[in-house]
Amino acid sequence: GAPDLIDWGAPITNSWNISERGALQQLNRFLADSSGLAAYESSRSYADGRSVSRLSPYLHWGQLSPRLMWQHMRRAWAGSVSKTFYRRLVWRELAYWQLYYWPNMARQPMREAYRCMAWRTGPEADAHVEAWKKGRTGFPLVDAGMRELWQTGWMQQTMRMVTAAFLTEYLNRSWTDGAAWFHDTLVDADLAINSMMWQNAGKSGLDQWNFTLLPTSKSQDPTGAYIKQWVPELRGLAAPHIHTPWTAPAASLEAAGVELGKTYPHRFETRRHTSSSVSI
Repeated sequence: GAPDLIDWGAPITNSWNISERGALQQLNRFLADSSGLAAYESSRSYADGRSVSRLSPYLHWGQLSPRLMWQHMRRAWAGSVSKTFYRRLVWRELAYWQLYYWPNMARQPMREAYRCMAWRTGPEADAHVEAWKKGRTGFPLVDAGMRELWQTGWMQQTMRMVTAAFLTEYLNRSWTDGAAWFHDTLVDADLAINSMMWQNAGKSGLDQWNFTLLPTSKSQDPTGAYIKQWVPELRGLAAPHIHTPWTAPAASLEAAGVELGKTYPHRFETRRHTSSSVSI
């Protein structure tokens, strides 16, 4: 008989109410709930996205007008409740301004000097990028973010920065590799916004990052619940080791059913590459 058909898009479509009604419901919920706008300043960096709006796909695809959103925000006194969230709608316009003046910013550095960055190439580097895409780097926080991206088409902003910094700073791969993958997989993939973030991650943007987010950081997922959700093979590990399973005692790994290199990959051997050491 005919082979069974697999709906690869089902996890994504099941994660979103793709409609104008869904957009307005999400906007009103975020502005009104105590876990939404009211908690945004204190909780926006958590990996599980507990206090972010999740409105970016609706803005991108047109189910929600930025002008209408702006009016709702004004009525909710959003600027007084969270200056950061209020400004992010303005930063969206900044990305479009950049794309207007740098139409090739998805592929070429905006700062011309950075066109000579010494990024890693070759079979091993390519294999690392493929593992990064699949959430198989051996760094649980990075892997959780990349798996969520693949399954739902979305990641919370700080997790986008964690995974981007890992690609550029630790794997020393060009930001263009990451920009292309995010553009293919994000449900809110916006050429201007995505390119602006990746330009900054690659140090060639107008607001280049003068910081990095550690792939072993616990601040985005203090209890490890986010990692356990998206990297189920590590669910049995206790919080002290779930971010860094290579530090867990052998007995703890065995009790959790984790065998590094088999049930979960060994971590990549990496070192942080700074722009000063690899640029012209």
